This record gives sequence, C-alpha cells and structure tokens, in this order.
Amino acid sequence: MKSQWIKSFVAGLVVTCISLPVLAQQGENTGGVVAILDVAKVFKENPVFDAKMKEIKAQADALKNEIQQQQEVIRGEAAGLEQYAVGTPDRNNLEASLEQRQAALRTKARQAETDLLNREAGVYYDTYTQMQSVVGNLAGQYGISLVMRFDSTPITRDNRPEVIKGVNRAIVYHHKLDLTNMVIKAMNPSSASAGN
Repeated sequence: MKSQWIKSFVAGLVVTCISLPVLAQQGENTGGVVAILDVAKVFKENPVFDAKMKEIKAQADALKNEIQQQQEVIRGEAAGLEQYAVGTPDRNNLEASLEQRQAALRTKARQAETDLLNREAGVYYDTYTQMQSVVGNLAGQYGISLVMRFDSTPITRDNRPEVIKGVNRAIVYHHKLDLTNMVIKAMNPSSASAGN
C-alpha cells in the first residue's frame, strides 16, 4: 500500500517536472500567456446548470416512485395466483399477464433511465460548450494562449485519497492566473443581465 502511494507520488512529480518546463518554454518562445480554470467549480457554481440538474433529479425520483408503485401493484396481483390451481387456464392467463406487465415495466424503466441520462449529458454538454466560449472570449481579450484545467479544492492532510489526488495535480503553483471566477461571473445569467 505504501509503495503504491510512493509510486503515485513519484509519477505525479515526474509528470509535473516534465510538463511545466515545456509549457514555460512554449510561453517564452511564443510570448503566450498561460492561465488556469477550475472546471468543476464553474459547473458547481452555475445556477442554470444546477437548476437543470435538480429538475432531472426530481424527474428521476418521480420515475423511481412510479415504478415502485407499479411493482407493488403487480406483486399484489401476483399474490392472487394462489387462489387458482397450478395449470388452470385462469392461473396461466394471470401469470402471463403479470410477466408481460413486469417486462413492459422493466422496458419502460430502462427507456426512461436512458432518456434521463441523455438529457443529463446534454446539460453537461451545453454548459461545457458555453464555458468554452466564455473562456475563448476571455483568452482573446487578455492574450491568453493556453488555459489549463486544475482543481482548487484544498487538500486535507489527514485524508489520504485527497492527498494522493492533490499531489498528482498538474498545476502545482500559480500566481494570479486563475480565470475561474471570471468565467463563473460571465456564465451567471444575473450578472449578464446586470451588465446590460
């Protein structure tokens, strides 16, 4: 376990030591500016994204409740099978009906889940492309030639997975190169309407 942590730490340092000089050299050769962006924070603080995700979650919860209620009805009707003798036409018809309804319910649930997942992917896609557009505009405005993704979440010393994740970050240090708050502000509908 210790050796895996050490290997992860060393791998992170090697990647960082190799990539940063290359980026610095590219910036010197082209005169380009490098900035950073916490994409997760942009998503987390985007009110439109949040509202759409809450709507999808509410629909998923409603679907789950509806499916559970229909399953309970089917189970209740299945309990009525005992009143018929095995092999009788009434029992066979009821069993066939219950199996068909159960299969139809499973199909409905799978299709609804796929639809919700596709809608969720669409919300992520729309938010990400909006963010790319805002970042592109800011980069053009400030002469930025490269924007790198980073994670601004603080690392807790006593949380091993957090520490491992933190030491493997591509961005080890930055000084006033973070576009995150500017992007959040530009993507917030209330700040856009206030600017008009």
